[in-house]
Amino acid sequence: MIRGGIIAAGHGRRLKKEGFSCPKPLVKINGEELLGRTVNQFKAAGINKIRIIFRNSICKDCSNYLAEKFPEMEFDIICRDTKSSAESFLCLLKKIQSEEKLLITTVDSIFQEGAFRAFTEKAVDALEDEVVLGITRFVDDEKPLFVTLKEGAKGRINKIGGQSGNAVTCGVYLVPAKIRKIGEKEQFPALRKFLGRLFDSGIPFRGIDMGIGIDVDRLQDVKEAEKFLSASRL
Repeated sequence: MIRGGIIAAGHGRRLKKEGFSCPKPLVKINGEELLGRTVNQFKAAGINKIRIIFRNSICKDCSNYLAEKFPEMEFDIICRDTKSSAESFLCLLKKIQSEEKLLITTVDSIFQEGAFRAFTEKAVDALEDEVVLGITRFVDDEKPLFVTLKEGAKGRINKIGGQSGNAVTCGVYLVPAKIRKIGEKEQFPALRKFLGRLFDSGIPFRGIDMGIGIDVDRLQDVKEAEKFLSASRL
């Protein structure tokens, strides 16, 4: 069974500095909140059970939004201040059951309509112990995590990290329950360090191209995301 996971525990400092007063997950892109858009992606992919982590200061507002907007969905909400994306990621993993896989995304990742559902449909055939990453050839990140895909190997990844690669990660991760044990044994300052540790431990990785992806961290990103989504509907 695949359960959804959303990382929405960031501070959103850059958006606040540029005039956004609402919690980052409730920032609107073409009239739709980032949080609502992300939940709708899971819904369209047939996933109605979602575990979400919010910072304490925004948890009440975001939880009330979900209860009002999506009464038909099942949410497991974690209210916690975390120091990094790795800590948030591992918080979502703590409750994973042995028979589950967790499909995690960040609340500020924007993709073309249908790209998330297409990823899910392809990733459902992943091997039992395989980690599947959403990847893109479009680099729109200050510190991208590069990956190198093996030629002719159906997306098999043979390198993570470094200064170059033939793709970058884009904030979507399908992970098996077994990786929780590795996360419990060590502390990781960043999510890329955890992914690197998994890769070095011998866990197989595969990448699925999701096309263009935009991370919404600034006002300019909001504008670019709105243009991108409007153009993709034409």
